[in-house]
Amino acid sequence: MKKITMAVLGFGQRGIVFSNVAKDYSNEVELVAVCEQNTNKHQWIKENYQLSSESIYGDFNHFMNQGKLADILVISTMDQDHYIHAMKALEVGYDILLEKPIALSKKEIFEIKNKANQLNRKIAVAHVLRYTHFYKEIKRLIDEGVLGSIATLHQTENVGYLHYAHSFVRGNWHNSNTSSPMILAKSCHDIDIIRYLVGKRVEAISSFGNLHYFKKENMPSGAASHCIDCKVDCPFNAIKFYEENPSWMAFFSLEKDAKKVLSDKTLNYGRCVYDMDNNVVDHQVLNMQFEDGSSASFTMTAFSYTTHRRIEIKGTKAELVGDLEDNLITVMPYGKAPFKIDIKNLTTDFSYHSGGDKNLLIDFVRAVRDNTPFLTDINYSVESHYLAFDAETSRLHKGLVIDTSKSWSDYER
Repeated sequence: MKKITMAVLGFGQRGIVFSNVAKDYSNEVELVAVCEQNTNKHQWIKENYQLSSESIYGDFNHFMNQGKLADILVISTMDQDHYIHAMKALEVGYDILLEKPIALSKKEIFEIKNKANQLNRKIAVAHVLRYTHFYKEIKRLIDEGVLGSIATLHQTENVGYLHYAHSFVRGNWHNSNTSSPMILAKSCHDIDIIRYLVGKRVEAISSFGNLHYFKKENMPSGAASHCIDCKVDCPFNAIKFYEENPSWMAFFSLEKDAKKVLSDKTLNYGRCVYDMDNNVVDHQVLNMQFEDGSSASFTMTAFSYTTHRRIEIKGTKAELVGDLEDNLITVMPYGKAPFKIDIKNLTTDFSYHSGGDKNLLIDFVRAVRDNTPFLTDINYSVESHYLAFDAETSRLHKGLVIDTSKSWSDYER
């Protein structure tokens, strides 16, 4: 069996996750090169992934000028860089595992997809929910007709108050002008899984949402602009959060002393959540109507205690309720006794997105090796992104109903 070689471009959280999966499946995939612009990470990468100094690059152009260094390239850089990085990687000859979002406009996404097809390259989009044991089981129930035909579906993404503060107030995705809208950056996962489960074309979409709370007018009296100087009792205190969750701090600093790191006031991670330049929404809802008359709704909210996803499906034969983090599905057939499916009885693998990251990478590795299909081919994944752009257009126009056949007129359906 041929071992597939892998390179990683961008060694933040996602690059680390996929590299760790490669370590666990070293009989099938081997990490052979990394490009990470933060050179402070290079020694750590070298020591933890047994790479030579010559295999670790700090500059994208230098990395690409080496030619094709591996069979596949994981692109886990910032959202705004995906287009340039993907287009160049395709030219060099890589098959790509591309972190979402694919790019920041329909035009760029369309061009990446077309170029991959023209060059006969594979691109897997990191829509990991399709690969979780939880959603795979729900898809099985739908495909086997247990629920009948879907009439309505509702998905909720509870981002969690601390995760939202870390990533979307202080973090890299806090401002859509330098990253992407929340519905694309975070929730294209959810749009994709809804579309995948329903299995129908979306004909119309509308959305509402705004930045409700994390803004200056809600800053408590006496609060300081940086948590290290603040005496206010606050659930979003950065010092307390990173002291209790050092692994979250590791994504932006290899130093483990939270007070020392956050005394650097140039870092957003130590700033007050009410005194940032963030603009992405902290809550959003959207509605979708499908070609067969069925409908779906989605809610994203920062205002939850924990981070978890919940789904409800109302079918013509049964109702289904499930929670991804609980890994529990309840099916209530009409006229019969309800039954539960505990995903923990089906698998012990709940690593990285409930097993989704591992399953995604290994499926793509095998698809490249054996030239077989894979679940998140860019040719299908683009639709979730187009819908996210339409949802954001609707939100900015106070819930305007978007006819997707018209909004996608310049792109393939």
